[in-house]
Amino acid sequence: MTDRPSDEAIWTSVANTLLTAVLPHVSDPQARSSALQLIALARYASRRGPDVSDDRRDELAAALGGSAGQDVMRSCFAVLANPAHSAYQPLREILQRHLEEDLEVEGKLLEVRRGQVSGG
Repeated sequence: MTDRPSDEAIWTSVANTLLTAVLPHVSDPQARSSALQLIALARYASRRGPDVSDDRRDELAAALGGSAGQDVMRSCFAVLANPAHSAYQPLREILQRHLEEDLEVEGKLLEVRRGQVSGG
């Protein structure tokens, strides 16, 4: 039995195939731009890392303590609507950090989408 290819390997293969087998045959400017964006997106996907949603939800639930209900995000909204709530400040700091992490990732995606594709 062979090892299953990683997501990184699959996306790297997609990017390389588009770059070497498809892009050289695309002359239409709009189609070429789309192909370049697909290459950039595949390269981004190959190195974006694991989904952190469950870890973040667990972290928020822990900060909420007894205030955490079944719908953690709805509970977060309720706490943030009440600045006097004991979990308000810790929750706000966690969400701020999550936002900064997301913006950093989005910034990387935007850099890649700006056409920084060699061979294009």
